Formats: sequence, C-alpha cells, structure tokens
Amino acid sequence: MIKDQTFTGQRFGVKQFTGEALENCRFYCCHFDSCDLSETAFTDCMFYDDDEQTGCSFQHAKLQDASFKHCDLTMADFKNIQALGLEIRESKATGADFSGASFMNMITTRTWFCSAFMTKNNFSYANFSKVILEKCELWENRWTGANVQGANFSGSDLSGGEFTEFDWNNVNITHCDLTNSDLGELNLRKVDVDGVKIDDWQQSHLLEKLGVIVIHST
Repeated sequence: MIKDQTFTGQRFGVKQFTGEALENCRFYCCHFDSCDLSETAFTDCMFYDDDEQTGCSFQHAKLQDASFKHCDLTMADFKNIQALGLEIRESKATGADFSGASFMNMITTRTWFCSAFMTKNNFSYANFSKVILEKCELWENRWTGANVQGANFSGSDLSGGEFTEFDWNNVNITHCDLTNSDLGELNLRKVDVDGVKIDDWQQSHLLEKLGVIVIHST
C-alpha cells in the first residue's frame, strides 16, 4: 500500500500503479494519461489543485475495475478512458469530463453490457455527453448542471439523485429507477419515461406540473 504521499506535476509510467492500493495521497497537476490503472484502489485521495484550480488528467487510461472512494476528483479529465467496472463512491467530481469514456464490454458489434458503480458522488457540472451507462448503479448522486447531451442511462438505478438544472430532454432514462429523487424540471410531455420507476409523492408532483389536480384519499 502507498500512503500519505504527495505527487506534483508528474507524468506516471504505464504500469506504475497497476493493481496498487493508495490511501490519503495527493496528486497535483499530475498525468495518468494512457496508464494501466486496472484494479487500482484510491481511497481518501486528492486529485485537485485548489491553488491552480486544475484537476488531474486520466485521458485514455485503462480503469477497468479501478475504484475511487472518498476522493476529490474535481475537474478531472477522464476523456476516452476504458472503464468497465469502474467504481466511484462518496467522491467529489464537480466538473469532471467523462466524454468518450467507455463503460462497455462489446460482445458483438450490436451486443454489449455496461458495468459501473458510481454512487453518492457530486457530479455537478460534470460532462457525460454521449456516454452509455446502461443498467449501472448510479444512485444518490448530485447531477446539478451536468452535461448529459446524448447520454444513455437506460435501465440504471438513479434513485435518491438530485437533478436540479438537469437536461431531461436529451438523455435516455427509460426503465430507470428514479424513486426518492429530486426530479427538478422533468416534464412528462417532453421526456420518454417508458418503464421508469417513481414514488407516489413524485407522481403527484409530476402530474400537478401537467395541470392535473391530484386528490389524496385519506
């Protein structure tokens, strides 16, 4: 295990941290680009330089079955990562960029499955444009202002989420679990909600937005 280390401005070798466990480490303006971080576990680590207001870069890194727990991933650049089985839990990832990230295992050109476990995170203003996260664990995240243009979350567990300033019109949420979530400005007239799970209280709120008066029986 690597503990209590600080790295500044470093560009790491491809296999430098593969399969390692790192705890309470700080990475300032570091580059993990194209690194193999398969099964690497980061716990209580910081990847954001508050003085420079810059995150670390993971472009094209292999993050299969990697994990980040209780980490600060603010402004991290995850563009084009290979991330099947990636786990991010109870972390801050405000403004992180996941565009081009792949959470898929391609079986054939038309058949695939996704795997990701990203729960209790702050994804405010993060970029998930065109990312496919089907049937994944995405519960209790904050999605305020996130870019989900063209993203596909179909069949995923989005329960307990916070969706203020969320663009429902350009993301696939069919068959998602949205129970116990703050649904913000979700408009049933404009969004395909086929197979979506909601709570009774959410139903009343959504119908009232359509002008329907809901009478609660005692």
